[in-house]
Amino acid sequence: MLHLIAPLLFALAAETPAPAAGPGADDPAWGRLLEADARAMRAAIEDSHPGPVDDQNPGFRRTVEDGYRLVLKRAATARTQGGWWWALREYEAAFGDGHLSVATTEEAVSLPSRWPGFLTRFEGEDQVVVVRLDEPGLPAMGAKLVSCDGRPAAALAADIVGRFRGRWTLAAQRARHGARLFLDASNPWVKLPERCLFDEQGAKKTYALSWRSLSDAEVMSRLAGANRSYRAPVERRTLADGTVWISAGGFNGDPASEQGKALRALVDALNADQAGLRSAPRVVLDLRGNGGGSSTWGDELAAAVWGKPWLAAKALPASQVDWRVSTANLETLKAYDRMFREAPGTDPELLAWLERAIAGMGAALAEGRALWRQPDDPAAAPADAAAQPLYRGRVFVLTDAACASACLDAVDVWKAAGAVQVGRETSADTLYMEIREQPLPSGLAMLRLPMKVYRGRIRGLNEPHRPRFVFEGDMSDTAALEAWIRKLP
Repeated sequence: MLHLIAPLLFALAAETPAPAAGPGADDPAWGRLLEADARAMRAAIEDSHPGPVDDQNPGFRRTVEDGYRLVLKRAATARTQGGWWWALREYEAAFGDGHLSVATTEEAVSLPSRWPGFLTRFEGEDQVVVVRLDEPGLPAMGAKLVSCDGRPAAALAADIVGRFRGRWTLAAQRARHGARLFLDASNPWVKLPERCLFDEQGAKKTYALSWRSLSDAEVMSRLAGANRSYRAPVERRTLADGTVWISAGGFNGDPASEQGKALRALVDALNADQAGLRSAPRVVLDLRGNGGGSSTWGDELAAAVWGKPWLAAKALPASQVDWRVSTANLETLKAYDRMFREAPGTDPELLAWLERAIAGMGAALAEGRALWRQPDDPAAAPADAAAQPLYRGRVFVLTDAACASACLDAVDVWKAAGAVQVGRETSADTLYMEIREQPLPSGLAMLRLPMKVYRGRIRGLNEPHRPRFVFEGDMSDTAALEAWIRKLP
C-alpha cells in the first residue's frame, strides 16, 4: 500500500489559525469568504475525491451536502475570522477522515485565544486537570471534571472539541486534542463553560470560570505541557545492552527535504551494517510523533531488518486500489514523478510505478471513466514460502497517538513481519488515501483531499492499531521507555 506524500498531521502550529490579512473584526465579508471557500471545497470533493463515486459508501454524498448546507447557514451570520475558520473546520470534521482537511496558508497567524487558567487532559475516559496557574480559585491538579453548566464532561468535550476535530470516538483523537476543551480560539459556534463541577479526591467542588487572554507562545507552551507530545528524531542508536533503536518521527515523502535526506541516510546505514543489526538482542522502531508521509520509508526500513523475501512471504493479503480520475489528480501524479526523478537515490520501482499510474489515469480520463483500478505490479515476484528473515531476534514497534497515514501502513508491515506493537494506541484512517492540495478562493486556506480508495484492506475504516503492551508512563520519556522495553517478555 503506497503513500507518496502526506502532510504531517496534528501539527500544533496550524491548530488555531486565522488570516493575517482580510476583513475587519466585525465584518459580514467573512461570511462571503466562508461561502466561497465552502463552495470550492464541495466542488473539489465532487471532482477529485473517490467518495462521490464510491458505491461502497452511499452515505458520502449526504455528508457532502449536509455539511455544505450547515456552512451556508453559518455564512449568513459569520462576521469574524473565527466564524470563517471554525465553520470550515466543522465541515471538514463531518467527514471523519484525517486525509480530508483544511489548513491555513503561510500568511496565517493565530486566532486570539483565551483560557480559564487551567487545562484538562483525557486519562482514559476521565478528563483531569494537568496544567494550571499557581493562584487560588482554580481546580487542583489531578481534579476530575464532572460537568459544566449541567453538561456532562464527555458531552461537553464532544461538542466543543470533537465537533471541530472529527473522529472523536478514537482514543488517539481525544488524547491529542482533549486539552483544547478549556482553550477558546475565538470559535463563535460553541458556548463556553461558565461554571464547572470537579471531583477533587472524592470531594465535589464548583468553580466559576474567569476567561483570560493567552499569547501564541503561551498557547503552545500550555498545550505542550498538557499533551507531553514528542517527535522522535530520524536516527539509529545502539543502546548499552546492544539494542538497535531506530527512530523515525516522520516519513516525509520529499527526498530533498531534511527529513527525507535523513531517512535515506538511515536506510543506507542499516543496509551497510547488517552484521551489527543481526547481533542485536532486539530491534525497536520508534514511531513517536510520526504523522505519516511516504509509506516507502516504512517498507525500506522493514526490508533492512528482515529482507524483502521475508516481507513478501509475510505480507498481508493484497488490497486493490481505485483512483478517482480527474485532471487535477493526474497533474498531481505528474508533479510527484518530476520530484522523484530529480531526487538522487529514488527507488526505480517507484519511478516505474509512477509511469504506469500516469499512463493509466491518463487513459481513463480520456475515456471519461470516474475510477481507475491500479493494476498489480507486473515485476512482483511470487512469495517464497521458505524465505527466512535476515534478523531473527525480537522486534518492537513503538507507537503513540500521533501515528497516522503512512505510519499506520508501516505498523501494518512490521506487525505482519513479526514485530510486537508497544506503547499507545495509534490514530486511524479511512480507506481514502493519497492527498493532494488545492488553494481555496479566499487565499487564506488550503484544502487537502484524498485521491484513491482501498478495496479489501485488512485494517478497517478508522480502525487503530492497539499495542500488545501498553506503556502507562510519559511517552516523551525516552529513557523510561528504553528501560521498560528491555523488561518486556
